[in-house]
Amino acid sequence: MLKSSFNKPTTLRRLPCGVAEPFLGGLATALSAQGYSSETRDRYACAAGHLGEWAARRDLAITDLDEAVLARFVRHLPGCRCRARHRGYKRVPFWVHRFLHYLREAGVVAAAAPGPARSALVTEYSAWMRDRRGLAASTISHALPMAEALLGSVDGDPTGLDAACVRRFVLEHIRQHAPASAGCVTSTVRCFLRYLVVQGRCSTDLVEAVPKVPTWRLAKLPRYLPVDDVERLIAACDRKSIVALRDRAMLLLLARLGLRASDVVGLRLGDIDWVQGRLRVAGKGRRETRLPLPQDAGDAILGYLKEERSAAATDRVFLTSRTPIRPLTTSGLRDVVWRVIERAGVSAPSRGTHILRHSLATRLLREGATLDSIGALLRHRDVNTTALYSKVDVGLLRQVAQPWPGAEVSPC
Repeated sequence: MLKSSFNKPTTLRRLPCGVAEPFLGGLATALSAQGYSSETRDRYACAAGHLGEWAARRDLAITDLDEAVLARFVRHLPGCRCRARHRGYKRVPFWVHRFLHYLREAGVVAAAAPGPARSALVTEYSAWMRDRRGLAASTISHALPMAEALLGSVDGDPTGLDAACVRRFVLEHIRQHAPASAGCVTSTVRCFLRYLVVQGRCSTDLVEAVPKVPTWRLAKLPRYLPVDDVERLIAACDRKSIVALRDRAMLLLLARLGLRASDVVGLRLGDIDWVQGRLRVAGKGRRETRLPLPQDAGDAILGYLKEERSAAATDRVFLTSRTPIRPLTTSGLRDVVWRVIERAGVSAPSRGTHILRHSLATRLLREGATLDSIGALLRHRDVNTTALYSKVDVGLLRQVAQPWPGAEVSPC
């Protein structure tokens, strides 16, 4: 098994015996599937073999491995006298933890001890949000700690909640958030209280006890980039790099279709209909929509799939370029946009992915598109959300603006 996984004689000589030996070939195969080079696989395998030899000398079975055992192994490295000792051992702790992760994925070693268990009520609330409301996993994960903390303020008994307790809890947590995100605290608490009301766990008056954060809809102007700056960002991706085609494809989806970051990184190979030239997008609330795939975006995706995308055991379209090869995350996409803005030398009011969504809506409105058509493209459920972009149409505002009573009329 080892000879088929490791071709270099030097590697085979360095691999020690021990409790890890039966699993080194599987480790090499798993690392190869994630895009690791043969040299890197050899380093991981040698570290895992060293761990196996050390464990065997202490009469430890492979199933005994856990974080505590690995900590003991790492402590012995500076004075190691094993046959497989490493000249430099700074990376060994990382390598052996990756081996432990592989063993757990293979079911050889028991999973790590779970963190503090959530209360039964919060677990039921999580299932209700997922099954009844169809909320995304990220939304649920942000709501559960708040619900757990609210229950913790009354020792887990929702019948102990009263108006003063709810108000005190909300005001305390609002102080820990920026003004723009304070409303998320109140909406999260209010949603949980409504669930408790439906379940008969608390009084209906508690929902009204949640203080309201003053907000003014449409009070801000959308932050956007001029058309020329958007094109400069796209052109900045045309460079000699192993991710140039990937970055260009992602930016075109953001700029031409106004997709959210989660829409782009969640795109799967089966979501692209190459015959009809359409793209299936599952946005907020798991609502699926089919959008026309622009020619330049389609060409960019096709070029990326043919020339850059690594082979991986996933159907996600956009993958990382560094090992381990895995689907790109929303934070990774934000970093890509940030680097492109820096490279293009564009002065942007915001460096997140959403600025391209705002820029598309602003451009379409100025080109004569209706708010309804823009809302359909951006998949807004409320027309008032799309109405925000009407504030950037200065020509239209100049036509409907009324002079101040008694004041002289002056040009805008």
